Amino acid sequence: MALIWITGFSGAGKTTVAKILQEKMTAAGSHAVLLDGDELRKALGYTQQYSRDERKQIAFKYAHLASLIAKQGIDVIVATISMFEEVRTWNRQNNASYFEVYIKVSEQERRARDPKKLYASGQDLVSEQSLYEEPQNPDVTFDEERKLSPEDMATIIQQSIFEL
Repeated sequence: MALIWITGFSGAGKTTVAKILQEKMTAAGSHAVLLDGDELRKALGYTQQYSRDERKQIAFKYAHLASLIAKQGIDVIVATISMFEEVRTWNRQNNASYFEVYIKVSEQERRARDPKKLYASGQDLVSEQSLYEEPQNPDVTFDEERKLSPEDMATIIQQSIFEL
């Protein structure tokens, strides 16, 4: 089954697109599981700040979990910042039906959206941004220039994964 990996900075719209995609896939007969980065951190007790290496270890845990579920015949949608190209490469090498989505939104737009009030709180996102390795080979990139709604993005992803 498909492993759809949605990456981008906090505030890019990953969770919004993932939830709509899950609804569309469910309506089409798939029992898609959504693994959201914020929810995974809460469920697994990852609540503190972590070093680069610790973040990478956590990211690989998410990747292995998603792969395990997908290999049991369940479509999996992962919405996470996913900072490391090494993790995304592992996903592609270890999942036959892997589909990577990069939602690329400017910092100015993310600050305007700020759904978790991270920017408004003065939280230091500079270290997070400096760690982020931009995806090298996403299957699709959505950016502000395309002027697509989250619904349109989800539709494009759904149509694309049916071609896998």
